[in-house]
Amino acid sequence: MYFNEQAEQWLDMWYRDEHTGEHTKHERDFERLSALVPVKEGDHVLDVGCGTGVLVPYLLERVGRTGRVYELDYAEKMIEVNRRLHKDERVTFIVEDILDLSLGKERCDLVMCFGCFPHLDDKTEAMRVMSGALRDGGCLAIAHFLSSHELNDHHSKAAAVAYDKLPDEPEMSRLFAEADLALESHADHPGFYLMLGKKLQTTLC
Repeated sequence: MYFNEQAEQWLDMWYRDEHTGEHTKHERDFERLSALVPVKEGDHVLDVGCGTGVLVPYLLERVGRTGRVYELDYAEKMIEVNRRLHKDERVTFIVEDILDLSLGKERCDLVMCFGCFPHLDDKTEAMRVMSGALRDGGCLAIAHFLSSHELNDHHSKAAAVAYDKLPDEPEMSRLFAEADLALESHADHPGFYLMLGKKLQTTLC
């Protein structure tokens, strides 16, 4: 599996600053993303396709002492690296495909899907599962540090990911609606993509 093979080099491949050697290449982008996504003290956050855990420091800072972060990835080697880097008792590591999510009755305040949505084969079902992991009023954030146009153009040049697309706002709005989510804000411009939606209130008969 590609992601297992690349796990040990992942941070160097995508997040290393060539001038400092530190993994701070996208530090300002992460700070911007963290500021835009609603997270507060005590929240429970599911980080889908978490990889080596680039979001963990930002999420832990926001959820505080009483919050919890669930790191989910189907590539076990990514989780191994993530676990090695983040030895915080507030973090739970899960090796699973999002379609097989087994949080039980746990409901999260935020589901974060950073950098992995294009690679989900069944986006409609994945959205349904992520929505199901949210409490009423909880938020789903789908983010990338490329626009949909930039990402799709990049993927079109590589056969292995040629069909791994990042939807534009109209298509994403449809996907959110089908998963009982209201798309509340969106950004899709060079270097930054964020679709943020809220779980609709469950109607009891």
